[in-house]
Amino acid sequence: MLKFCLTVDCERLIMFKQGNPEYNRFQRMKFFVNNLIKNFRYNKNGFELFYKEIKNNEFPCTFMLTGGLFKPLEDFNFVEWGYHTYNHLPLTLLSNERVEREVENIYDLKSITCPMWRIEEVKNPSRIFNILKKQGYENTVYHGVNEGVKSVFKKSVRNPEVRFGIKCVHVSNYFEGNWSKKRIKNVKEDILKNLDKEGIYLLTTHDFTHKNTQNLRSILKFIRKLEMNKKIKPINLSNS
Repeated sequence: MLKFCLTVDCERLIMFKQGNPEYNRFQRMKFFVNNLIKNFRYNKNGFELFYKEIKNNEFPCTFMLTGGLFKPLEDFNFVEWGYHTYNHLPLTLLSNERVEREVENIYDLKSITCPMWRIEEVKNPSRIFNILKKQGYENTVYHGVNEGVKSVFKKSVRNPEVRFGIKCVHVSNYFEGNWSKKRIKNVKEDILKNLDKEGIYLLTTHDFTHKNTQNLRSILKFIRKLEMNKKIKPINLSNS
């Protein structure tokens, strides 16, 4: 049976203070415009909306918290608290000393998502993994490798893979709260296409894109129906 893992990177609007080192000229221009209108298009309180919906539905979800902005809340068996570093910085572009400060396990958590999925670099692939393992992390969201500012990312539905002592669960797809119904439908269709696989379908999102919970509610209802029909099993990242 296909397992379904939902993760949300909780970072409010911190990305708009930093940008992405991989952006090209057009993406930097688009980022500049989005930064100007961020308070209209995005929601700095999206975490609260998202968390309330998950709590009301008792749906398994792993919240990846940016430590400078969030700390774990109530402890429910269907909610897992993970880490998204302290300042949301691209780890593969930092020195070991700065990486250690960013991933310091201040809440004694087992799971982590590295900002922009920058966890494995071509020249020294084990570097970040070794630091994470030293801090006590056991699980991470994985999307591919980095070479300098460049990334080689691809979606995949597969079983977890242990890399350098850390269990990696591969990104299968993502969605955002401000997406159109058509794009959400495409995500659902992709899940249906993968139902016959024995692996993890990891769907990820960001807290600040959710001005309402319409898209999230639609996804949760869809997965619950598949679960009732014994087609899929929702889990947290650490249970993968």
